[in-house]
Amino acid sequence: MKFRILGHASLEVEAGGTSLICDPWLAGSAYWRSWWNFPPPPEDLLDGLAPDFIYLSHLHWDHFHGPTLRRLGLDRTILVPRTPDRRIIDDLRKMGCNDVRELDHGVGVELGGLRVTSYQIGPFTDSALVIEADGTVILNANDAKFMGGPLRQILRRHPRIDFALRSHSSANSRLCYRFTDAPDESFDDLTAYSREFARFCAAVRPRYAIPFASNHCFLHEETYAFNDTVNFSANVAAYFAKRGITEPTCVPMSPGDRWDSEGGFQLAPAVTDLQAAIERYRSAKLPTLERQKEKEAATGLTTRFVIRHLQDIIDGTPRLLRQRFRDKPILIVGHSAKGDRAIAVDLSAGRVTEVPAEEAERWPIRIHSSALIINDCCATRNWNSLGISKRVRFVCSRRDASILRLFNYVLNAHEYELLPIRHVLDRRFIGVWLRRWREIPLYVHILTNFALRRGFDMGRHLPRSASAALGQGG
Repeated sequence: MKFRILGHASLEVEAGGTSLICDPWLAGSAYWRSWWNFPPPPEDLLDGLAPDFIYLSHLHWDHFHGPTLRRLGLDRTILVPRTPDRRIIDDLRKMGCNDVRELDHGVGVELGGLRVTSYQIGPFTDSALVIEADGTVILNANDAKFMGGPLRQILRRHPRIDFALRSHSSANSRLCYRFTDAPDESFDDLTAYSREFARFCAAVRPRYAIPFASNHCFLHEETYAFNDTVNFSANVAAYFAKRGITEPTCVPMSPGDRWDSEGGFQLAPAVTDLQAAIERYRSAKLPTLERQKEKEAATGLTTRFVIRHLQDIIDGTPRLLRQRFRDKPILIVGHSAKGDRAIAVDLSAGRVTEVPAEEAERWPIRIHSSALIINDCCATRNWNSLGISKRVRFVCSRRDASILRLFNYVLNAHEYELLPIRHVLDRRFIGVWLRRWREIPLYVHILTNFALRRGFDMGRHLPRSASAALGQGG
C-alpha cells in the first residue's frame, strides 16, 4: 500500500493496481472564496489524477467539491455512505454522476486491491472510512467525531490501526456570533482542538497520528482575520511534543507528502512562517477574490424566492418546535451594492415577510450575510454551509444565542431530510438507523450530562485508556 496527502481533506490510496481518492477538493476555493487549501496543492496535481474510485464522506463543500469532481470526471465510480436521507445521492445525480454506490454502515467492500468499510455517525450524517490493503490499516476519521459505542465498534472490527487521520480545527459557526451584551467575548480555544485530536488518537492507538481535514486558510477579506483561529497541524505536533506524547507518533503532512510500505514517509519541509506564506497566497489570489467581490456587489437578494423557500421550511416544522421561537422573530439581512434587503422569519406565527432594511438595528436577533450567499443557501439547500464559511454574522444577546442555534438546527434538519417528520417513518430511514443503533445510547448519555448541567466532554465517551494515556488533564 501507499498513500499521499493531496490537500485539506483529500487522501489518495493505492494498492494492487487500484486507486481511491477520498474527499477531493483541489480546484480553487470553497464556501464563496472563504476557504483555501493550505499549504496549496501543486498546480499540476489535479491534472495527473485518474482514480478508480472516489469516496465522499459527507455533504460539506470542502469534502463534496463540485468543481474538483467535474475536473476528475463525472464518469468515475463514486462511493458514498448510505445515509438515512437521499440528499448526497440526489446532489450527485443532479451533477451528472451516474455511477454512484452507497456503502452500508459497517459492511466491508472489496475494491480490487483495497478493502474499505464506511462507518457513519451523527444526526446530520458524517462518516469515516477504514481502508485496508497489504496488512496496513488506515482509519480516515476525517471530520467525524466518533466516540462511545460507534467508536468501540470500529476498534473491535479493526483492532490494529496503523494510521489515524482526523480533523483538528474549527469548522463551526461559534466564531461568527456577535453578542450585543458582550461584544468582546472570546469564543474558541485552539488547545481544545489539539487535546480532542490527541484523546481520539489515544483511544484508537494507531502507530501514526496524522492531523488531517483542517489544512486550510482564509483569504477572503471578511474572513482573513480568522487565520489567527486556525489550529494548524504544527500546533497539534507541538501539543504532542510539549506533553511528551510519543505513542502514537504525530506526523503532520502537507499536499504531496506520501507514505509507502517500502520507503516509509516522504515529507517536504514544513512551512515555517505561516503568516507570510498566507499573505503571499492571498496576493496571488487577489484577482479571483476581486471578481467574487464584484459579483456579490452586483447581486441583490431574490426576496420572493428566499421568502418562499423559508416559508416551506416553516410549514414543514412541527408546531410544538415552532413554539420555542415565541416572541423571537429572526431577521435575515442580505447585503449588496444594489441595496440591503431584510426578511423577517417568525416561526411561532408561521410567517415570513420582507421588512425595511433600514430598521434592521431594531431587531435583537439577526443574521447578516451577502445577498448572493443567502440566495445560494436557498437555491442549493445548503444553509449548513453558511456558518462553516464564516462569511456570516449572527447578532444577538448571549441569552438569545440558543434561539439562533436552534434555528440553524431546524434549517439543517430540513436539508438532511429529518423534517418534515414524515421522513423519519421512511423504510430507508429506519433501516439505516437499525444498523447504527449504537449511537442511541451515546446520545442518551450526552443528553443526560446536559440535563445534569455537566456539559459536554468528549473524554467521558472515550475508552478509559485514552485518559490514562494522556493524563487526566489531557
